[in-house]
Amino acid sequence: MNQLKSALLGGSRYRASAGFDEETPLLATSSSSMPVLTSDAQRPSSSNLIQCTAAARYSLFSELNMLLSSHSLPNVDEETRDAVSDKLTHRRSIHWPIIASPFMPFGTQTSCEPTERQSTNSPSTPLARRYGTAPEKPTIGEQDSNNEDESEEESSFSSSGSSSETRTGGFSSLSKREWATIVMLAFANLCSTIAFGCIAPFYPGEAQLKGLNSSQIGIVFGAFELVMFICAPLLGRYMAFFGSKRMFVAGLIITGITAMAFGGMNLMPPGMPFFFTSLALRCVEAVGDAAFVTSSFAISAKAFPGRIATIVGIMETFAGLGYMLGPVVGGVLYEYGGFQLPFFVLGGVLILAGTVSCYLVEEYIDEPGEDTKGMMGMLKIPHIWIMVYAVVICAISLSFLDPTLSPHLASFNLSPSMIGLLFLLCGGVYTVTAPFWGLLIDRYRCTNFLMLFGAVATVISMFLIGPTPLLGMTKDLFWIGVGLALLGLAAGALYIPTFQNCLDAVRAKGYEDNFQTYGCVSGVFQSAFAFGGFIGPTLGGMGVEWIGFAWTTTLIAAVNVVFILILIAFFAAICIRQRCAKELLETKIPLNC
Repeated sequence: MNQLKSALLGGSRYRASAGFDEETPLLATSSSSMPVLTSDAQRPSSSNLIQCTAAARYSLFSELNMLLSSHSLPNVDEETRDAVSDKLTHRRSIHWPIIASPFMPFGTQTSCEPTERQSTNSPSTPLARRYGTAPEKPTIGEQDSNNEDESEEESSFSSSGSSSETRTGGFSSLSKREWATIVMLAFANLCSTIAFGCIAPFYPGEAQLKGLNSSQIGIVFGAFELVMFICAPLLGRYMAFFGSKRMFVAGLIITGITAMAFGGMNLMPPGMPFFFTSLALRCVEAVGDAAFVTSSFAISAKAFPGRIATIVGIMETFAGLGYMLGPVVGGVLYEYGGFQLPFFVLGGVLILAGTVSCYLVEEYIDEPGEDTKGMMGMLKIPHIWIMVYAVVICAISLSFLDPTLSPHLASFNLSPSMIGLLFLLCGGVYTVTAPFWGLLIDRYRCTNFLMLFGAVATVISMFLIGPTPLLGMTKDLFWIGVGLALLGLAAGALYIPTFQNCLDAVRAKGYEDNFQTYGCVSGVFQSAFAFGGFIGPTLGGMGVEWIGFAWTTTLIAAVNVVFILILIAFFAAICIRQRCAKELLETKIPLNC
């Protein structure tokens, strides 16, 4: 509300463009009537009654249109919003009415009703104070008092909207409760990815001893991402009904319980009972993981509205750290305690984290909103699909290497530890740089540039890792390492900005800032990443088998090139549309109001 008030009541910076001095008492009104002067003595000639420049009008239009389209005026009722929006959308009319604007001084206003317009040269009767009228000019003492009242009113506007406005202060301004929330979000993502990846070193061997073949083992691994792909948008859609905190806590506890139950799989009989039990537990674990990961993104958007990219970067740092440490922790615990110890330890840690979150994570009011657009309306926004595309290709580029990089490096006769270090190179660079991208986005709002940089860097990294036959390069371990490090750098630049961009896109389409919106965005976001994580190793493995590793990486690079072209075309279209709107305002609106 204070933003609309500033846009409608400010006048000092636009007086010069309108050609009036500080004493010109123009009537500024939000009605469709024309502005009038309150004094015949001060009335300018008819030729320059109100000489308003197109630049000033365009500045006003842009400011009001931005405020309305961004839906950042929660205290404005729908009737007022529609009235102002109607004036903006009818800007093609040659007789476009003047909206109360910053370049119309509010010195001494009179009634905006036509029957009450009169010159100040004739005696006037006092009018009751109401909307569209102004009181008589006060004395000096009264004016000072009114100024104090206006200052208090402005202060109340600012304080009332502070909760929803972007906070740009440093982390030193965070409260202990907010720090505790950040710690729990980061720790939960760390434990989740460790529990997800800890089975990689030893489960395939145990499963083979139980009579499972490679395809069945691959299904057990791939089912996790597939279930997340299905469940994440559903959980996000109904997060406001369950409650974000309850979903976060329940997801941690469910994941912990299923992880501990998985530790008893070595007691199951071999064959199909072992396979179906493993598959069922893995699917339930994926539901719990989808619940608390999806809710963690929504909580970060609600708790830290001005630091979303930074918090996402922190969570991704710990998620990447978990992916790196998962196989190491799982292998060490398996070596010292057998099959059951890794699951009992990590499952117990997850249950403990869920219990602690009940007391440390703040409870937010996330009642279902009245917005009926929902997730289906969100999926009709072109910007959302571009972000989904970005998340999917990022997940494909990373997960494709999991089953294929080790065979690709076999010709170098590397030890398992050296191969692990190469995997660590990609994940380590991603982990270190993820917070940097978040801070950069929150400070400079450079999401589109970073996504473009990330996609270009991904193309280069795939060309180096392959290496691509298009460039005639020979297979070299040094350049493969450079490509893996560049891929870790590019993945963060491509992935981190997408969540912020999704939120900005739905806000611009009129979605409310509530948990229903955050949940839907987070659900789509996590579902896209899970989908990429599922098809990356699946189709990537088939591609390596059919056309070879080098051509498969070239194909993934081509998919990233398509994204680059789409991104450039989309934002070029936006720039052209804005330029056309500016030219329309300059040519269609007369200078003489």
